[in-house]
Amino acid sequence: MISAVAVASGMEWAEYKQQFGKTYNGESEDAKRAAVFEENKKLWGKHESGAILGATIFSDLTAEEFAQMPIRGLQPKGVGLPKVGVHEYNGETLAASVDWTTKGAVTPVKDQGQCGSCWAFSTTGGLEGSYQVATGNLVSLSEQQFVDCSKQNSGCNGGLMDYAFEFAEGTAIATESSYAYTARDGTCKTSFTTGIPQGAVTGYKDVSNSASALQSALNTNPVSVAIQADQSVFQQYTGGVITSGCGTSLDHGVLAVGYDGTTIKVKNSWGSSWGVGGYVSIDASQCGITTAASYPTIDGSAPPAPPSPTPSPTPSPSPSCSDTEDAGYCEAVLDLGFCSDIGYDCLATCGCCDDPSACGTPYAAGSAEFRTKVLAAITVQV
Repeated sequence: MISAVAVASGMEWAEYKQQFGKTYNGESEDAKRAAVFEENKKLWGKHESGAILGATIFSDLTAEEFAQMPIRGLQPKGVGLPKVGVHEYNGETLAASVDWTTKGAVTPVKDQGQCGSCWAFSTTGGLEGSYQVATGNLVSLSEQQFVDCSKQNSGCNGGLMDYAFEFAEGTAIATESSYAYTARDGTCKTSFTTGIPQGAVTGYKDVSNSASALQSALNTNPVSVAIQADQSVFQQYTGGVITSGCGTSLDHGVLAVGYDGTTIKVKNSWGSSWGVGGYVSIDASQCGITTAASYPTIDGSAPPAPPSPTPSPTPSPSPSCSDTEDAGYCEAVLDLGFCSDIGYDCLATCGCCDDPSACGTPYAAGSAEFRTKVLAAITVQV
């Protein structure tokens, strides 16, 4: 039986470009990228890190180019951030394995693009999971709202999940569909469909720095975690478990969605074509995955957002009243008692406007018949 790795290692340059939708600026750039691709192919297969490497959207980049791409964006964790407590492992019996993707608490894999907003995707993943556990309702939430509105963070220039959880305490959180992701900084919007009502996010908990504490927290809900993800194992990861070689200099926010023994299942934000359908498996001792974990606390009984009020109908404009005839005409209408007959004529002098219900309509506005009647009366009067 031919393995998937063997099939992948036989991938040709033209096939790679077609599969990942790659185009380049001229033959020179194409040739340069083809040479990089061929060098990267030499690493494919079972890697010393324990992972299986193969073709990814990043396989036409050098290791240095990959490390410099704006596809991560985690900022250093601040000191003394307010929180509602620390999640500790207290010796309780833990499940042998947990997978929140099978429990309806994880939305489909998303793609942050070339914007350093990993922290926003890790944040929404934590909120989506905890809110589903508390309410039974899974809602895909807006990363763009955090990019635009969470001012403690820096949008596409990076951020921190704990800051974003703090922001979420004081506002309603928008649905993904009503506040769509653009992969660039934008102006904060206040009009959207509410996914989590204001007041439902009551704080967040940091997770104690140990594998057992992270596993304990994952028995409760998905957990936002930070890892180092700028190494070659992440550039071309297609499967297996990372057991070495990824460092602990945290630069990327992701979502831990479960575990099997000491292997943590992680949802990334580089699209579903990367990794195993967008996921990566990491040993709990690797990549710094236990060193900056946290999750939001949710009040599932918080009232939902009130429905938007039905807009009041726009009132019809009041008729504008002015004398549209000369002074003699208006005076005659008034003197002869024809005010009730003016119909649609607009004569402020008569105290009538062009409203047929108020002025009557025996003659059409400005009709020759009515005007003849008025002029005849003026002639007799003279």
